[in-house]
Amino acid sequence: MEPDAVGLRCDLTSCNEVDFLPIKCHCNKVFCRYHISLDKHTCASLDASEPSEERAPIVKRRRCALGDCKKPSLESVISQEVNLETKPTSSAACTKCLLSFCIDHRHPDLHSCTGLQKQESDEKEDAQDILARHFSNPPSHTPLAVRRTVKPPTDPKKLAQIQKVTLMKMRHSASAGDPRDKSSTVPVNERLHIKTRLEVTGMPVQERVLWFRKSVVTGKALDLISANLGVPPSYQTPLCLIKQSGSDPSSCSPLQNDLLLFEQVEDTCTVMLSALPHSD
Repeated sequence: MEPDAVGLRCDLTSCNEVDFLPIKCHCNKVFCRYHISLDKHTCASLDASEPSEERAPIVKRRRCALGDCKKPSLESVISQEVNLETKPTSSAACTKCLLSFCIDHRHPDLHSCTGLQKQESDEKEDAQDILARHFSNPPSHTPLAVRRTVKPPTDPKKLAQIQKVTLMKMRHSASAGDPRDKSSTVPVNERLHIKTRLEVTGMPVQERVLWFRKSVVTGKALDLISANLGVPPSYQTPLCLIKQSGSDPSSCSPLQNDLLLFEQVEDTCTVMLSALPHSD
């Protein structure tokens, strides 16, 4: 059998096919997988006149360890004498599960390798152990950064900078409070951007960022905010707008409906829609 560019050619004259994994018979000839059987290539061992003690021992070939695959394993091709009862020990065996497979199923992910699954399970357990050792027990003391109460800045320059950034964000996310303004082009400097919040008993708290024309009257804004926050028209309890005060929420008083909204609140303010408080 003469070597080819890759593999060897079958010694059977009628075949002469190049096989990448040729198998050597005990008659010292090499055949492809189709003609390795003794009756397929008229093996010399079938000659009865030849004394049996002079015959080379028949080499048992291990099949692929994957299910019903009948192809020879790489182990049986590399080794000249492989016993079916012994485990493969050459480099042709899978390094994970130590079983021998054919060339088509030699990779661990192609034969559902149990060794690979065990390795992944062990790696997962090791990772969990590391996390448990380092993060399972919370520290006995609270970090200083957590204990500190974040106080709003008092520096006018910082306050102005914070308000400027907040206004920029609100301009990008605000919706028109008046549906008629959605398709109109109102200059940015003629808009009032506020955060509105619904705080009515029996209704879920909702928040929306809206913008209004600076010429809108507070009473009109009250009706528009109610519609935007989902207050049904059948709701009978009188409502009002209240400007939220961060310093003293209890001192908040309802806005006057007959004045412009722009005259009573500033950009980035939070305006609450609430039930009108009863007068004593």
